[in-house]
Amino acid sequence: MKNNNETIELYNINVKRARIYIEGDTDLVLNKMNARNTRTLTADDRKKIREVPNIWEDIITAIHWRDPLGVEDTYTACNEEMLYELLEKNAPCITAFGLKKSIGDAVVRNEIDKYKTKVENAININAKGGLIPITFAEHAVDKRLMSPKKGAPVTVLLNHFIGWKANFEITYSEHVYSLEQLVNFINMAGFGLGIGSGRSSGYGRYHVVGVEQIG
Repeated sequence: MKNNNETIELYNINVKRARIYIEGDTDLVLNKMNARNTRTLTADDRKKIREVPNIWEDIITAIHWRDPLGVEDTYTACNEEMLYELLEKNAPCITAFGLKKSIGDAVVRNEIDKYKTKVENAININAKGGLIPITFAEHAVDKRLMSPKKGAPVTVLLNHFIGWKANFEITYSEHVYSLEQLVNFINMAGFGLGIGSGRSSGYGRYHVVGVEQIG
C-alpha cells in the first residue's frame, strides 16, 4: 500500500471463523428491563404513571426476542396467548455483549491475564442485532419478592428456561490466542460466571459441547 509515495506494509491479520455450541447446566433467567419499567423511568413526570400492570407485558418484554414483537402498544397487545405463540414461533435470546464480557471477566478471574481487554480484542461474536437465540425444553415464570436498594420490596416475574442450548459464530485471530485457548476461556466463563440474570445465585451456567471450524 502506498501513501504519498511512501510504502506502508499492512500485516495479514488472518481472521478465522468458528461456531461454538453451548449447553446449559442450570436454568437460564432472562430479565431485561421490561416495557412498563422503561415507561416509568423515561416519563417526564413519574407521578403521572398510573396504570394497572399487565403481567403478560412484564413477562414478554423482559425477554430479548430474535424477531421484533411487531406491536407498538405492548400494554394492550401482550397476553398469555401471545407469550405461548412467541415461545413456539420466535426465540428468546442472550446478548452477544454479555457473553463477550463474561469471557473477558473469566480470563481475569482465573488469573490468565491481568486485563480482559486482550481477549476481548482478540475475539468477536457475530450475532444479528447482537442477539444469540436459544432453544429450550421448558419455560417457567418464577414470581419473587425482591428488595431494591431504595424503597419497599417489589414483586418481580422472572423467565426461567430449562434445558437450554445455543450456538454462535466467532471470528478470531490466532496471533493472540488459539481457538483451543478461546474455547477454554468460554468454558471457564460458563462454569464460573454464566449468562443472563441471577448469575450470583448460580443461574445461567453452561459448558461447551461442540466446536466447528467454518473458515
